[in-house]
Amino acid sequence: MSDAPYQHIEVSVRDGVQHIVLNRPDKLNALGFGPGSSRDEIARAVIAADADDSVGCVLISATGRAFCAGGDLTRIAVRTGAHETPLEAYQFNDASRRFLETLRATHKPLIAAVHGMCLGAGLGFMAQCDIVIAADDARFGLIEGRIGHPGAAELVPLIGAAWTKFMILTGELITAERAAAIGMVLHVVPAAELPARATALAERIARMPREAVLLNKACVTSMSEAMGPATGRLVARAHESITRAMTYAAQAPDGRFFETILRDEGLAGLKAARDTQYSEPWLDDRLGKA
Repeated sequence: MSDAPYQHIEVSVRDGVQHIVLNRPDKLNALGFGPGSSRDEIARAVIAADADDSVGCVLISATGRAFCAGGDLTRIAVRTGAHETPLEAYQFNDASRRFLETLRATHKPLIAAVHGMCLGAGLGFMAQCDIVIAADDARFGLIEGRIGHPGAAELVPLIGAAWTKFMILTGELITAERAAAIGMVLHVVPAAELPARATALAERIARMPREAVLLNKACVTSMSEAMGPATGRLVARAHESITRAMTYAAQAPDGRFFETILRDEGLAGLKAARDTQYSEPWLDDRLGKA
């Protein structure tokens, strides 16, 4: 893990709260891989928060139009005549696993303040937080399922099998209200109020008896893990490695390979081929509407 200054996030401590702000708005705060990436920097920041006695809670938010649009697709390596091997897929998934485990191992409470899009790897990242507050403009999705990629496992303990299957098997987005109804987020607030409301909650937790907060979080987390998520992740990891190794075979409805589309037409072409055939959502989500 790099010791370099932060390039992709902003970090500050105020009133007992460590603020981590994702700051790649031009990339919709997509998560990169490797030393010096946003994943590396987030991991370093939460480790630093755990070691800082002045910090009682960590609040993660983002600049720009999105909380996190997923993994950084600009770093996808398109191969000609050679595809990602099962070992390479396993190593890629293992790097992601280590990042998520760092978040899960954080002793201080993690709060996510989510606005705009939260997709794919960003959703898996968000799922590691202890509490999620969403703006009413937030949208959540596992859109990578449409191009043959994995990414559903971390949501199962949070929202159950049926909703996770719906999200990964259709790639549809769900609203903040729906996310709250199925247990993905704790509470939804107007977008303009999100920073203040999330900060107020983080500061309230930071004022609680410090030792009790750490131990009570550990108690709840231990109970949850004893119910099976840790074992499930081990099994899911094998499935996801195989799925990732097979992404070269994923085809759009017109028969073209997504890998070829990405190589020949770039990200814009990939997104068009991925989404054009799903112009209207299947889920008529009128939750909370008259």
